[in-house]
Amino acid sequence: MRSAFITVAPDESLLGAHRTMRLARLRHVLVASGDVLVGVVSYRDLQELMTLYLERHGGGDRDASLRALAVRDAMVDLPEVVSPDASVAEAAMRLSRLRLGCLPVVESSVDGAHLVGLLTEADLIRFAYETR
Repeated sequence: MRSAFITVAPDESLLGAHRTMRLARLRHVLVASGDVLVGVVSYRDLQELMTLYLERHGGGDRDASLRALAVRDAMVDLPEVVSPDASVAEAAMRLSRLRLGCLPVVESSVDGAHLVGLLTEADLIRFAYETR
């Protein structure tokens, strides 16, 4: 798992999140309120929503139109997560079975799922080849 990851706020504009993801070359970004996970947004979902919105509300300034959309409009609420003590095999099986690109790593508490890391397909591939 990686403990250094980028998050965006649910009320951030999709345009801002898109730029962040493009510049950081991210396929997924975690949506958090403070350190509490509230969702995940994929680059593909973000692109699809932005394209659909522009098709329906075409004309005018593209950037101004997209600033009207917030990350919460594109995110997956209550995404699949894994705990820090889960095994690599368990996490890999869940990613594969559910056809996900990432799993947020969270510690549960009374006030929500606190983010402690992120596990991606690339992390698992790197782990598999570095341990040989």
